[in-house]
Amino acid sequence: MINNTSEKIILKANDLLFGYKISKYLQLLLDSQWWEEQRLIDYQEKRLRELIKHSVETVPYYKDLFKDLKLKIDDIKTIRDLQKLPILNKSIIKSEGTSRFLSSSFSTNDLIKSSSSGSTGEPLFYFRTKDAYSMNIAANLRGWYWMDYRLGDKFIKLSNGLRENKLKNIQDFITRNLYLNTNPLSDDNFETILQRIAKYQPAFLRCYPDPLIYLSRYIKKYPINSFNIKAINTTGNTLFQENRREIEEAFGCKIFDSYGSEGNSTVFECPTHSCYHSAMEYGITEILDNSEKILKNGVGRLISTDLWNYAHPFIRYDTQDLIEASIKKCTCGRSLLPITKIIGRDNDVLEFNNGQRFIVHNFTVFFQNDNQQLNKSVEQFQIIKHKECSVTLNLIVNKNFNRSVQKYIADYWSNQFETKVDINIVDNIPLTKSNKRRFIINE
Repeated sequence: MINNTSEKIILKANDLLFGYKISKYLQLLLDSQWWEEQRLIDYQEKRLRELIKHSVETVPYYKDLFKDLKLKIDDIKTIRDLQKLPILNKSIIKSEGTSRFLSSSFSTNDLIKSSSSGSTGEPLFYFRTKDAYSMNIAANLRGWYWMDYRLGDKFIKLSNGLRENKLKNIQDFITRNLYLNTNPLSDDNFETILQRIAKYQPAFLRCYPDPLIYLSRYIKKYPINSFNIKAINTTGNTLFQENRREIEEAFGCKIFDSYGSEGNSTVFECPTHSCYHSAMEYGITEILDNSEKILKNGVGRLISTDLWNYAHPFIRYDTQDLIEASIKKCTCGRSLLPITKIIGRDNDVLEFNNGQRFIVHNFTVFFQNDNQQLNKSVEQFQIIKHKECSVTLNLIVNKNFNRSVQKYIADYWSNQFETKVDINIVDNIPLTKSNKRRFIINE
């Protein structure tokens, strides 16, 4: 329940200033997180029926899709019925054009222009209603409440680029957020960032894992004990266990990892740290195997349906991410869908003709393992799978690296992949424009 006076003031001020309903939806989510599973499903399916009716009547793409498939609005009433519809992806949206997905019920002047981070290519631009934006913020705020954050607590957002949006600056002031630029990822900037953290004394941090890893290593070299952070929220790319330990040790607090995509999927780590929970009130999450059958347990593709964005409906949207679902109930008492692992983008997975699949973790374990033959000689890596199926490993190495190590790496992975592997020694593996590291590139 929202019972703190400062929380009420901040939420009401923000909602009045920008025309949002974050306060209303946050209160809903703080209550609904304790609903029984069937009540959550009933809520989803009620909103699904309303979304389908709206989409078919006002969105050109869905109007034509239902006509082509000879489907009526009443044919999609339940979550299971969604399987009658094809999967939507970024390529389809781009080839059809954004206008084909825009509802005729809205003027773009009344909508919020949004975009994906573009971590695997060009970003996808789309529109959201203020209702959809409000629910998105409320769902993320609920996740922050799980790490004991309350509106009014000071926090720092570490991100790339300058904060040039005046409205965002006003929001930062209202919410007591200090925005810091992580670029460049240099010792000089790390020193500046840590000085600002020490001066501002935030209770919480929010950042992509990759910049935090570099910052943690700087702290390890130059220990600092002048701040007291309660928790860190990571998001944006996959957080590996070895990196989690490194960051938590450097900052002396727990990480609460989270995940979000343009298709709505808002997933936040539970206070038990045993799983994540999907915001079922915000959207429908389907997890599919390779034959597009629903998985209740195990690793599959994350397909998402946004139940709130009536401006640009995302129905059965392929997030291009892999997650691991579980049928095991979480001990926290919430019936929200439990997810045990965010594995990452499926273009962060290498697949070969022999049926072998490799995720990033296969390589992190190999290179970070205490292997005498590697002699701790590889600092960073990147794997590029070419169209003809050959592979190049880009490596940043140290003085321990030699021809023997190079041969060992090439032979090992050639045997695993059953294809040619070239080793390329580089001085730098650049991050993307979104400040994320591409471990795997499929050409």
